[in-house]
Amino acid sequence: MTRALPRFPGRRTVLAAWLLLLLAALLQLLRTPFAADLSAFLPDRPEPRQQVLIEQLKSGLPSRLLLVGLEGGTAAERADASRRLAQALRAGGRFEQVSNGDTDGWRELGSWLFERRYTLSPAVTPARFTPEGLRDAIDESLSLLGTPAGQAIKPLLERDPTGETQRLAEAMIPPDAPRSEDGVWTSRDGRRAVLLATTRAEGADLDAQAATLAAVRSAFAALQAPALRLQLSGTPVFSVDSRSRIEYEVHLLAAVGLVLVVGLLGLAFASPRAILIAMLPVGTGVLAGIAVVGAVFGNVHGFTLGFGITLIGEAVDYAIYYLIQARRAPGEPAGRGWRAWLPPSSARSPTCRRRRRWRSATSWRGCTSATSPRRATRPCSARSAWCC
Repeated sequence: MTRALPRFPGRRTVLAAWLLLLLAALLQLLRTPFAADLSAFLPDRPEPRQQVLIEQLKSGLPSRLLLVGLEGGTAAERADASRRLAQALRAGGRFEQVSNGDTDGWRELGSWLFERRYTLSPAVTPARFTPEGLRDAIDESLSLLGTPAGQAIKPLLERDPTGETQRLAEAMIPPDAPRSEDGVWTSRDGRRAVLLATTRAEGADLDAQAATLAAVRSAFAALQAPALRLQLSGTPVFSVDSRSRIEYEVHLLAAVGLVLVVGLLGLAFASPRAILIAMLPVGTGVLAGIAVVGAVFGNVHGFTLGFGITLIGEAVDYAIYYLIQARRAPGEPAGRGWRAWLPPSSARSPTCRRRRRWRSATSWRGCTSATSPRRATRPCSARSAWCC
């Protein structure tokens, strides 16, 4: 007795629904941002100590400190380039602070300190303004006129006879200051001019950090100093380079995997049409998965794509299973191979459905293991999984 086949939607209906799904997924994909922020894996409700660590990782000074080095040329060329580069970076607005040892940028601060010298000086006490205290302070200032610092003290002597500005300056000098040459910081060997810059962008915002590094390179290129070389270091550089390397390796592995899969399918089926059929569910699944994640969570993390790539092989396997089972037998009309996927009428009972679940879980083991002649000769087909 011939079993009546179930009624399926028409091919045009299925094709139209599939195209609408792809169009909706593509529109969502264009609106979905891709993130690589590792702070997404940090605790949502951290403890106080954890909160301090998270803030330092996101926006702390170590995560935003950029070291800039200028090599090559003469010392005068490096010093001039250091001043011009620092001025350009300050004017660009991407840095909170740019320091290179040049004191020209401290003139406004020096005027502010001089106006408030008696308030800020650590030597100001009631005894400081007694006749004996004033005499001792003025004698100390006069004794410095014969030293190398006398040229800097002489213009201030009439307005600051007690030398409070000098004491403020001495308190601000760090114990281990960088080496200075021609008014700018240099490395210990004097072969490199050094600049320290603090970015405005948070350390976790890698896109903004990448734009900041590009701005530094553009500012250096505008100096037109072919004898000099730019070197960058610091957490922003490490973070951006790591992300770029990860993206490159992901793209490379994806391309290599795609070539291998297409090559294996070409050797197995020798048909461009079969390869296209095998790739359609993979592409549909990738678009649908990214669209759903983007719609639910607002963005797609790079790790999500990395783990998703590992499932491409599974998606290709289902297409291969279909292509193998859809091969028509000799004498069978074309386009009828899909009948092998339909369960026979005897497979509708509850007992058979329970057996079929167990057999579906173990059927592929029989396909790969031939420990008995019966297993070796049993056909591994989708229809055999329906048999009770």
